[in-house]
Amino acid sequence: MYDLGIEAFLAVSETQNISKAARLLHITQSAVSHRIRDLEEKLNVTLIDRQKGKRHSNLTLAGEKL
Repeated sequence: MYDLGIEAFLAVSETQNISKAARLLHITQSAVSHRIRDLEEKLNVTLIDRQKGKRHSNLTLAGEKL
């Protein structure tokens, strides 16, 4: 199964930054966030620890397992 949320999640895990992941995927930052939020809802887990003002996006334990 191909899922845009998985693609966005992998880009964030690789870059550790939602903005950089957006540039890598040639989409907006809000599109990356939306795709990851949809994936989290499908899986019923939080994958990325979002903290406003922080430059790096850290994966949660569930995100690391994925």
